[in-house]
Amino acid sequence: LILGNNGGPATPECDGWLTYAIPVVAGLLYRDSVEVDELKYPIHVRALKITRGLGGAGRTRGAPGLEIVYGAREDPVTVVIAADGQHHPPRGVRGGQDGNAGRIEHIDGDGHAHPLPNVGQFELRPGEWLRGVDVGGGGYGSPLERDPAAVLDDVREGWETRERAGDVYGVVLVGKEETETLAVDHAGTTARRGQLRAAAADRAGSGERS
Repeated sequence: LILGNNGGPATPECDGWLTYAIPVVAGLLYRDSVEVDELKYPIHVRALKITRGLGGAGRTRGAPGLEIVYGAREDPVTVVIAADGQHHPPRGVRGGQDGNAGRIEHIDGDGHAHPLPNVGQFELRPGEWLRGVDVGGGGYGSPLERDPAAVLDDVREGWETRERAGDVYGVVLVGKEETETLAVDHAGTTARRGQLRAAAADRAGSGERS
């Protein structure tokens, strides 16, 4: 069953594709329907969502992956997993940040999460869950060079968080998401990006002196 999806890498010209999956797939993947799979198989899908803020930041950003949580409906289910990308996240280039590493967990009946290996087989009982977090693509170029309007759009659309807009991209936003009044504070953004560039220069200088 293919319900989740890895986020694609950024390119010099565009952001990563949400439906990228892996290089040999390159967006040509047919993902299952949650509703059809729940009818055909003894599973219940509790969550399927974009991992907001986990794609690699950059002048063009990597796409976030998906998070999926599913469990056994009425009877134990034998689950076979293949979960790549847990040890080495997709790399950013030319100043772009890395995407997130993948993660897969078995959530027991008490709600405790236990990490699982890349490949394995185990029994999932009713009341237990499997959580998979797919990798996000790496970014291209410095996040401080991204168009502030694009960062604003990313936050509005749920690709990025407001916190990362300020801390990573240096874009200061005013207003509220809830009331759809978010807007770019251009003067604040210029100042914030100056602070982040100065801090990066200081870290680089300290590294050279050491």
